[in-house]
Amino acid sequence: MQKNVKLSILTPEKVFFNGEVTQIIAETPEGEMGIMAGHMPSIAVVSDSLLNVEENGTWRSAALGQGIMDVSAAGIEFFVDTAEWAEDIDVQRSEKALRSAEERLRGNLSHTEYLRAHTAIARAIARLKTAHSRKH
Repeated sequence: MQKNVKLSILTPEKVFFNGEVTQIIAETPEGEMGIMAGHMPSIAVVSDSLLNVEENGTWRSAALGQGIMDVSAAGIEFFVDTAEWAEDIDVQRSEKALRSAEERLRGNLSHTEYLRAHTAIARAIARLKTAHSRKH
């Protein structure tokens, strides 16, 4: 039997998840990281990405916003600005947000407006990818 690892996902508003899991697969800018109990300590950036979590033999997916992942002997901790389970994502709202941000990019934008539109696109894509990831 596989040993479990403690997983905590924290946002500024709440403790999104805190429990024991078998493993996770996290997306980072460098690629996917699979993490189980006993993984070497590491820190990674997460940015509007998909997180797959195996808990009691069942996989769940969450969309994570921007933040960091800290892996230590004590477990895995995510400190992110947003987190949402796949089943809670409003696909129509995410598609609308994506279209709106893409439309804004077609305009004459300041640098700040460009960055905000780009961030909105990345977040909408991550949410849609997560909502459609129920393959596990």
